[in-house]
Amino acid sequence: MDLQRDSMWAYIKYSDGRTEEREFPAGVYIEIGDILEDGSVVIDVPYPDEIEDDMESDLYDD
Repeated sequence: MDLQRDSMWAYIKYSDGRTEEREFPAGVYIEIGDILEDGSVVIDVPYPDEIEDDMESDLYDD
């Protein structure tokens, strides 16, 4: 995966209960539970639909 080029998507929840899907620029790494600068919280980080070859080897590393 080319982190310099690929953006990252995440579902976030605001304090008023609203949720939305937000795109983050390349190079930004977030995890579930992170609190963003606007006070919203990351509630889900969907996995990409395609697993790249180098990622697949990490999944099955002995």
